[in-house]
Amino acid sequence: MLPHTQRLRPLSTVLAPLVFVLLLLAGSSTAVADASGSVEGKVIPSDDHDFVLATARIPDLSLQVEVGADGSFRFDDVRPGSYLVEVRVPSLGSVAERVEVQAGATASVEIEIAAGSHAEEIVVTASTTARDPLELSATTTSLSGQALDLRLESSLGETLSSEPGITSTFFGPGASRPVIRGQAGERVRMLEGGIGTGDVSGISADHAVTADPAQADRIEVVRGPGTLLYGSSAIGGVVNVIDERIPTVRSVDGVRGEVELRGGTVADERQGSLNLRGGSGDWAWNVDVLTRETDDYEIPGFANLEEDHDEEGEHEEEGEHEDEEHEEENPFGTVPNSDLETQAGRFGATYFFGDRGHIGFSVSGFDTEYGIPGGHGHGEEGHGEEHGEEGEHEEEEGGHEEEEIVRIDMEQRRFDLRGLLYDPFSGIRALKVRIGATDYEHVELEGDEVGTLFTNESLEGRVELVQTQRGRHSGAFGLQFFDRDLAAVGEEAFLPPTSTQRWAVFTLQEIDAGPVVWQLGARFESQDIDPDNARSRSHDGFSGSLGLVWEATDVVSFAGSVSRSVKLPAAEELFSDGLHVATSTFEIGDPTLDEEVGLGVDLSLRVESKRVSGELTFFHQDFDDFIFQAFTGEEEEGFPVIIFSQADATFDGFELDARVELYDRDGHHLHLGLMADRVDADLDAGGNLPRIPASRFGGGLHYHSELWSASAEVMQVDDQDDVAELETPTEGYTMVNASLGRRILFSNQIVDVLLRGRNLTDEEARSHTSFLKNVAPLPGRNYTLSVKLLF
Repeated sequence: MLPHTQRLRPLSTVLAPLVFVLLLLAGSSTAVADASGSVEGKVIPSDDHDFVLATARIPDLSLQVEVGADGSFRFDDVRPGSYLVEVRVPSLGSVAERVEVQAGATASVEIEIAAGSHAEEIVVTASTTARDPLELSATTTSLSGQALDLRLESSLGETLSSEPGITSTFFGPGASRPVIRGQAGERVRMLEGGIGTGDVSGISADHAVTADPAQADRIEVVRGPGTLLYGSSAIGGVVNVIDERIPTVRSVDGVRGEVELRGGTVADERQGSLNLRGGSGDWAWNVDVLTRETDDYEIPGFANLEEDHDEEGEHEEEGEHEDEEHEEENPFGTVPNSDLETQAGRFGATYFFGDRGHIGFSVSGFDTEYGIPGGHGHGEEGHGEEHGEEGEHEEEEGGHEEEEIVRIDMEQRRFDLRGLLYDPFSGIRALKVRIGATDYEHVELEGDEVGTLFTNESLEGRVELVQTQRGRHSGAFGLQFFDRDLAAVGEEAFLPPTSTQRWAVFTLQEIDAGPVVWQLGARFESQDIDPDNARSRSHDGFSGSLGLVWEATDVVSFAGSVSRSVKLPAAEELFSDGLHVATSTFEIGDPTLDEEVGLGVDLSLRVESKRVSGELTFFHQDFDDFIFQAFTGEEEEGFPVIIFSQADATFDGFELDARVELYDRDGHHLHLGLMADRVDADLDAGGNLPRIPASRFGGGLHYHSELWSASAEVMQVDDQDDVAELETPTEGYTMVNASLGRRILFSNQIVDVLLRGRNLTDEEARSHTSFLKNVAPLPGRNYTLSVKLLF
């Protein structure tokens, strides 16, 4: 392991931009903004309801107030402008309404909300201000509250894997990254509050994401032109985990928080979490801790996928020997080495400069250790053909050597800063600053020996200037920088130490032309990668998009966009050269890789009525010099060789997310949810790209009342026969899930009890997008019980 002083980035490098931000905010003018207005609102429930722990907030102004017992709320000293007002009633959900605030006037808003009504989630990732998804040309997904609780798993990939257009890399419970429209790795950007997670999950599917979904306030996913704000590694999509690690609003009186306990049967899961929020005067603080532990997870059959589970030998004794050996090599009922242990904690505080803005910071830690299913160390003598001859010799000597399992021991320490200043300059409504610095390492253990040590020191920051709205024109522009030192150390390190510096400028502009809103985006990005043992590489790229949202009627709207996106090659794609034990592959990069250019079109039909709501999106992307991993059919050190290659490729597909209201009367609500998606990814020269998800469709019934909730869902995953060269097909499966929830209301507390059942038919299911599909099927029947106290 490297000495700690060598791994840490010089302290001045991290502190310099932070000190600059502090001086900027502290020394900024305290001039009063233009004359302010007010917002008064009324929350109207569908039936009698107590507004326990209900709040109203204006996210763009960091304002929050409590909703009174009669459903009323009020904001004073509100800057003139157009804002979303979001009301959160924990026992019902969330609803957002847009208001126009004028100087010296009071804007009134009435917000209707009902148990089980469609939650009008706001989205901040696809724009520089809080938006309703219907206002965006990009396709978005947002999960929070009860919807997030219903999907929650131990990883981001599995939590989001049931959403349209999103699947998972599934590398066991410990590591699972989202796959968006068939794209994964360094083309799906993982964010925490708009800044990269600072881990190395994009390098390989066996590396965990350090953002835990159980600590999320909301998870947002963006596809299409909205990803331009976050760089070339977001060409496939953006997943943003939004939390209150740095408080963005003043605290209400007293201490608020959540305590949750959760248990699961398929892997004997034990999980507990605590979140506390409070403050005094101009200060607000947040504390969040999480612990999770699981055993090896259960499956309905054999772990390894084989054509014949019981192959007879020529002789009875030989057959018995093969059966015994098979039981050892192909476990039944569980996936060995799939256990998990995670601890995470963070503390954040924010100081508010009156109504001028705020500055806050947080420190956090994330530790996890998990097994790699099917992963075997390289310490044993020989693999494949070589293993046969040497294994026979060892058996003759009576010294058969067992293969060593592979585990990953990971830790990350992170420092974040967030600043917001209103009206800093003429023509600028807000200045936003976001900086994150991480110290990350993980060890790939082969038995008791250290195989490879990964270290990653990163610093990333964003400065955004939100323009003052002038007539029908609004927008923002900004600067982003990224600095990373990545190293893989050990006898089997497949990636040389590399230093990556990247900077970018971007803008997002909007013109409101009545029923049609035009949204334009542009980004220029420059990158330098300097490896220790090779010539450095530099790449530049310009990306741009033009989108529109057309409100055809009060019920129907259309959204469309055309975009040119550029992906710059990542260090692992350029310079990998060696055995990666955890994935059991020999990976070879290509230093001559060029920029990848994609031309894309998205078209969406949106319906929003009392009876039917939903979105149907068609997408098409043409890529020049698409970067992907291809199996060569060769072996190196007994492992299959995969190389990073480039070729022209085309992605086509669609996504459907719909909701049909069936019954809504006397506080009881029943709706039908429908989803479907499909993606075809072909090389223009012929053939398919590897690990493209199969087509899916599903539906479910969801019941809600003030105190009860229930659901029953079925999802059909088709066979995947459109496979790449040397890739095997994957059988489809049907997944049946259900849930039952009970809510208990007190004067100022809520207790939520949720029982979930997943894969209730205990069907053997394997994910085509997983490297481990042949050795690690998805978990079998699982019941989870969670109890959450909100106070």
